Amino acid sequence: MTRNETPRQRRILRWALGLSLALNLLVLSAIGGALWRHGGPGQRDNLPGLRSYATPYVQALPQDVRRDLHREMRAGRQGPHLDREARRAHYEQMLAALRAEPFDPAAAQAVLTTQSDAVASVQAAAHAAWLAQVDAMSADERGAYADALETHLKDKSEGRGKRSRKEP
Repeated sequence: MTRNETPRQRRILRWALGLSLALNLLVLSAIGGALWRHGGPGQRDNLPGLRSYATPYVQALPQDVRRDLHREMRAGRQGPHLDREARRAHYEQMLAALRAEPFDPAAAQAVLTTQSDAVASVQAAAHAAWLAQVDAMSADERGAYADALETHLKDKSEGRGKRSRKEP
């Protein structure tokens, strides 16, 4: 800012800089959120088994059925090992096991087993919710869903993503 500027010009300049900063943060947040949600460039398939076998089954569902399935899963998130505090406690237990002298592999294995059981319970609930959605479909709807799933699987095997798939 130069000495020739009036207080009004300085105030306008501050507002403009503040607005510019806010817009930049908004853009960076949007990009960061997209990377977080989608794993970033090249992160999708670099670890086999990292993504669930169920992912194609869910992605091939019609949008409204997917939305219902996600709603049902969010509603059922309450329970042992599923809330944020319980997950945090498990991580704290692992940190304590890693820092213990002498190291006790059985203590670390116990935490891993607890976490694995929690994942299995969520997965079982997801499977049940998916199966209920499919069971509620008519024969024609199931046939259309099978076609959409087949297309989705072919697109994935040929290296094409969601963008190349047409919504059923």
